[in-house]
Amino acid sequence: MRRETFDTIFPRFTGKNYIKGPMIAADHLAFLLHQPISQVCQSGELLAKGLLYAQKLYDSDFIVIFSDVSVEAEALGVELDYFPHRNPHPVRHLSMAEIEVKKMWKLGRLPELFKAGEICRRRLGDDFTIFFSMKDAFSLTAMTVGMEDFLIALIDDTKEASDALNRCCKAQIGLLTHIIENGYIPFIGSPIASGGLIGARYFSQFAAPGIECLFHRAHSINAFAALHICGSITEIFEPLAKLQPDILSFEDAKILPYLGQMPDTISMGYIPTSSFLGENSTAAFKSAQDCRANLPRPYILSSGCDLPAGANPLIVKIAFSA
Repeated sequence: MRRETFDTIFPRFTGKNYIKGPMIAADHLAFLLHQPISQVCQSGELLAKGLLYAQKLYDSDFIVIFSDVSVEAEALGVELDYFPHRNPHPVRHLSMAEIEVKKMWKLGRLPELFKAGEICRRRLGDDFTIFFSMKDAFSLTAMTVGMEDFLIALIDDTKEASDALNRCCKAQIGLLTHIIENGYIPFIGSPIASGGLIGARYFSQFAAPGIECLFHRAHSINAFAALHICGSITEIFEPLAKLQPDILSFEDAKILPYLGQMPDTISMGYIPTSSFLGENSTAAFKSAQDCRANLPRPYILSSGCDLPAGANPLIVKIAFSA
């Protein structure tokens, strides 16, 4: 099943044991383009220019349309400040009562991301695999109302928090459907739903159901979905394994012994992002070799998360040619 899924998602690489490429957001693209982040993260043309440049520079076998983690929260109404040299920052969150189910693909910067995707597809061809970043409902809710307020509400007012979470999930199902209908593969990021932050009980109760709904929607229309979990995930591996993602992107190498519990899942990762900084390529090169030796085939050799803004392009190139 993993072989069949791999060959379907990556038609240019049918029968291959692996593909390769880093995950990149607007901050590293701005670094490569010598442009302010505030301009790149708001412009479909600049995002596409950076993604196409990076794809050629790093000889990537796929790309992820990704700006920053605040895109969907902004589409729901969160107000952001933009800065020349760092990612946007929320200046006003929503209350949980203010969250509404919206057609997010029409709002905020999401139309610019879809524009970037169309430009890249015209240049790279219809058979080149393009992922489109989005968040899971748990992480989106936390980013929309503020992580501290949301986590407190899960304890103090579970019904209000659950209602807000359900509305975010409905909005995300609409976004995921639009992503698939436009020919991209949803790349569901879970920066808040990590084991180190919420643990297995809260992941099972509050995060996993939303992820499962997104997977169910994707599979109901004969599509696939990737899942990225930030940070430590050994604590949540049991409920995570029950979800059986098509692709699991991770940076926690401690889960390697458990991957046999997901025989149909394509592993993606897990070169530490810190190893791409500085001038010494030894750590990144060794980590890439470890990935090649330990990930079940077929696999995706990638960074554990998106590259740091100032990642050294030479080290990135060396790691992915390891």
